[in-house]
Amino acid sequence: MMLSRIGNSLFWLGRYLERAEHLARYVKVQYVSSLDAPLAQRQAFVQESVLRMAGANWTYQQKYGTLSDQAVLHFMTVDELNPGSIMASVNNARENARGARDSLSAELWEEINKFYHQVNNYSRDEIQHEGPFDFAQMVEENCAEVKGYADNSLPRNEVWQLLSLGMHLERAAQVCRILQAKLTDIGQVEDKLAITMESYLVMTMLKSAESFDMSKRHYKTMPSRNDALEFLIFNPVFPKSIYFNLQIARELVKKIALPEELDQKGTVSFAIGKMAHTYRYLTIEDVTENPTAFLQATLQKIYDIAASFEQKYLSY
Repeated sequence: MMLSRIGNSLFWLGRYLERAEHLARYVKVQYVSSLDAPLAQRQAFVQESVLRMAGANWTYQQKYGTLSDQAVLHFMTVDELNPGSIMASVNNARENARGARDSLSAELWEEINKFYHQVNNYSRDEIQHEGPFDFAQMVEENCAEVKGYADNSLPRNEVWQLLSLGMHLERAAQVCRILQAKLTDIGQVEDKLAITMESYLVMTMLKSAESFDMSKRHYKTMPSRNDALEFLIFNPVFPKSIYFNLQIARELVKKIALPEELDQKGTVSFAIGKMAHTYRYLTIEDVTENPTAFLQATLQKIYDIAASFEQKYLSY
């Protein structure tokens, strides 16, 4: 039987990897795509969007007070003192991997360790002089490599299950945060710019979740705002959609939970099962009236399920 301490480390290793990857991609897309925006964007618009997606507005204001391109980039990428930075997530992922070192394959551990050193070799000056693209791209590529080694070098036992569960719950949460941030961006566009800018912001929404190309193929046209929301919330076969990740998380919880607890009221299995089944029968028409409130409720449910799982199975 696995120790709760090791299980907790595996669960959070998965979560921190997804957190680092999605924040890196969001930073890259917002800063790089803004150079090709159809109309000039205020830098503050991009800065606020990045802080909003990471839930870091308050902590940033406490440290810096005013918005600055260099300060926001440093704060969200390589600021070791910001617990929500990309570097902090990578460092936490490596620390959790170290806590579960004996459960991981040598190949997976070496890849995580390499990733950690690459991120920590970046300095504030490099980010400021070169911009965030290379750094963010490196983080995305390393996350993909780490997850590849996890999938290809671990038996499908409780080690892989806990690591994967952390990844899928966190991925659903991060997609929620991306959608919330971009809907707020769209809501702030001036009326006279609305049509042009909304199309651009929908594109960045989809690119931030690595889904622009596949959504265009799915809808056979440039997706609208509601198309993008439908694709990233309800698509049953796209691996970045919230519903897809809820389905996978439900199956993983069923494998980890005690047989007598499966689908019993008040259990984690029941909560994730109820949520996944509910989303199976929702449509985009059910959420278009107030998608921000729907996403906030979704995010809270995901966090509640993750916390309940941790308390039930991983507390020590």
